[in-house]
Amino acid sequence: MLPKDDSCAAVEDRAEGDPQHPLILERVEKKPEKKWHTVVLDQVKKHCSCTPEKVKSKILGFVPILKWLPHYKLRDWILGDLMSGIIIGILLVPQSIAYSLLASQDPIYGIYTSFFSSVIYAILGSSRHISVGIFGVLCLLVGQVVDRELALAGYLPESSIGINNSDTLLAGQGNSSNVECDRSCYAITVGATVTFTAGIYQVLMGLLQVGFVSVYLSDSLLSGFATGASLTILTSQIKYLLGLKIPRPQGYFTMFKTWYGLFTNLATTNICDLITSLVCLAVLIPAKELNDLFKSKLK
Repeated sequence: MLPKDDSCAAVEDRAEGDPQHPLILERVEKKPEKKWHTVVLDQVKKHCSCTPEKVKSKILGFVPILKWLPHYKLRDWILGDLMSGIIIGILLVPQSIAYSLLASQDPIYGIYTSFFSSVIYAILGSSRHISVGIFGVLCLLVGQVVDRELALAGYLPESSIGINNSDTLLAGQGNSSNVECDRSCYAITVGATVTFTAGIYQVLMGLLQVGFVSVYLSDSLLSGFATGASLTILTSQIKYLLGLKIPRPQGYFTMFKTWYGLFTNLATTNICDLITSLVCLAVLIPAKELNDLFKSKLK
């Protein structure tokens, strides 16, 4: 029996085909404990040493496209990827315009966001299953902040823009005749500031490993949130379907306030916008149902 103070290690020296080979124990001398500053210096040298392999690994980690692009099978994958890109690009144009209206921005900014975010993620992204782009709930949240800040800055509501453009330009900065930023410029400034601030919070939450909170979110909570968000998005789109120019309500119970504004202004519905919306729905909904029905038979 070996003393308790000695450290022993089991060395398995078996020959192939001889499972009955005995297990041999060898005595290993106990290494002297290192001081804390020695341990710190060893860790610093380990992580801060610069070798060609580490430089290559860091570059491929930050720019993953350099890792998978040389192995891309051009002949086998280019046709499917090209068709997918064209179809998604066609779908993103009207979707981006609708989402930019939710965020109280000009339609062009929604197209910019969809295009550049996809290009940036193709270069820096590490997962091919993540959908990158703009989402309805986020656009609604940003739009609430943008509308509130526009009202505080003195800009006229969206429904009053077409009445007198010169008054709208002079509405921001009080009665000053020198206006450096109009309503659209101020709206995108607020939206970009909110987005940048949210990105900083997300980076900090990632560094602090706050993602464990999602484990405690039940399926019922997530389903209720998704249902509420879909109803809110549907409500916000009705005024565009009818061609009504109604300012977005602020505060609590915004969905009920929006429906009240829709019913009270129903007599001013734009017939051309309504007919165009109904024709689009009559084409898109049957096409979606037919696609779900016959997609297993189509290549």
